[in-house]
Amino acid sequence: MNSKRMGVEDDMKIKLALLLVAVTIVTGCSVVEQIDRTVNYTSEAATYVDRTAEFARKLPDMAQQTANDLEVKEKLVAEMEAMKQRVADFNGLEAPDIAADVHAKLQSYNATLRQEIDQVLNSLLDNIPAVQAIKDSQIIQTLTDITSLTGQIDKLGG
Repeated sequence: MNSKRMGVEDDMKIKLALLLVAVTIVTGCSVVEQIDRTVNYTSEAATYVDRTAEFARKLPDMAQQTANDLEVKEKLVAEMEAMKQRVADFNGLEAPDIAADVHAKLQSYNATLRQEIDQVLNSLLDNIPAVQAIKDSQIIQTLTDITSLTGQIDKLGG
């Protein structure tokens, strides 16, 4: 009977050890998944901010050129529509917990940016010169606010 009890205790120890190994593996996978999500989010956010910075750099020159070239005005409208789509795509990302604050800031700036893009587009439809439409909005400041988060995004990546 003693050996039978010893066998049951050994079985329990083996089952407990297997359970601990399984929990360790699952927990380890969870950590790896979280790291992977953070890396992916950081990459997406950095790309988004880089493209936003590029848009901000091009915007004043394009606005100036629209006075003399209708094709540039059409291109400006297309660029603004594309930026609105990038905003929507980025806002659709699911941020990992570690990036929640940065993502919330970006979403807030993005909401403002969408409104300002719509304001500029409506002004262009009303034949207000692009330079004036941009000057009348806060679009450049909002683009600057978005790009100012680069350092915080870089910190997410380690």
